[in-house]
Amino acid sequence: MAKFSSKKRRDVAIPQASTSDIAFLLLLFFMVTTVFVQEKKFWVERERWPFAESIERIPRNHTSTIYVMRDETILLDDIPTRIESSEDVFVSQTLIRKKAEDPELIVCFRTDRETKYGVMSDVMRQLQDANALVVAFETQPILKK
Repeated sequence: MAKFSSKKRRDVAIPQASTSDIAFLLLLFFMVTTVFVQEKKFWVERERWPFAESIERIPRNHTSTIYVMRDETILLDDIPTRIESSEDVFVSQTLIRKKAEDPELIVCFRTDRETKYGVMSDVMRQLQDANALVVAFETQPILKK
């Protein structure tokens, strides 16, 4: 019988000499095609805050007033309290009781100009928990000189 010799297979290898060139070209491609978006402001400058242009009088017989002072003391109908943690529910429990007594309750919300927003956010969350969704934010009128 005849002997057939099998051809030796060639070792196939991918050349790696140009790998770094390809990486730099890809990097350059992504740098050139990337669109940069201008940074948006998520805050309002203090000098440009809106002020009330007109004053509406709210009937006081169906209201409950919440004052949030700059030292984070909350006065709910002149009863002082503080929100120390998320478990404090004095505001929501009091408003649930008042809402049961008067279903047409309007909550008047007043704050000091220097009050931190975190405290106001906590009070507004407790208003939502108490289902007191009719809220009037009261402001001081600008005195014209």
